[in-house]
Amino acid sequence: MKRLTLLTGIAMLFCQLATAQEIENKPFGDYLEKLNEDSPVTDTLVFDFPNDGKLLLLFNNTEYELSDLEEKFGPVLKKTTAFPEFKTLIYRLSEDYPQTKVDAVILDLERNYLPFVDQLILDAIIGMDYTGGDFTPEIGARVKFNFRKFGIGGSVTNKIYFPDRIDGNVKVNSNWFANLEYSWDRSDPKSNQGNMFGVGILFNESKSQLFTGTTMQVFYKRRVSKDISIQVGIISTENFKTFYPTIGIRFW
Repeated sequence: MKRLTLLTGIAMLFCQLATAQEIENKPFGDYLEKLNEDSPVTDTLVFDFPNDGKLLLLFNNTEYELSDLEEKFGPVLKKTTAFPEFKTLIYRLSEDYPQTKVDAVILDLERNYLPFVDQLILDAIIGMDYTGGDFTPEIGARVKFNFRKFGIGGSVTNKIYFPDRIDGNVKVNSNWFANLEYSWDRSDPKSNQGNMFGVGILFNESKSQLFTGTTMQVFYKRRVSKDISIQVGIISTENFKTFYPTIGIRFW
């Protein structure tokens, strides 16, 4: 990868203003103009790629050292090899706004330009919920298509209910749901496991002892560690007359 560093003042400020609409991480509203007034562009760092693409970083030299930026972006650009051909990507750097911070720009480059192969993923589902006053273990299976910025798929889950004992006998009541799921993760360029939203419908062939009539659920799952997620949701039953809030844990 060939690097070219340009240090300019007024000329590059003019360039930056002229290309303001093309900045990939432009702050909202008139904040870019405010940023240029408070901390004008004095320097640039340009990376040239073999496919005639370029990465142009605009910054103020009182906020960043050129050598530090080269050190931070160099290793990232060796991995992010899926840059578009014949196009210049322009990023404004400043620690004043979330999307212009160096770490945010690096994450954006990784999410957009790391080589990525679409995947078909099969998962097992194991967890425990608190549903309407009862603890309900949940097991199931999931199939998901994992794309660069999101995942979409479906699952079949069994919310297991243990009714009161009769004559000392323990009975297990299965409650099978078919679910559609959408997942995303803005903080991890290699995964879409961080967040999931889903909606499902009960399709039991045998009578459920926990739900009656048309029963549907919606849920949101948030990954809190490598192997654990927290899931919250709500289940409507009795033809949408009764609602049960749910909260639980899922093991990856």
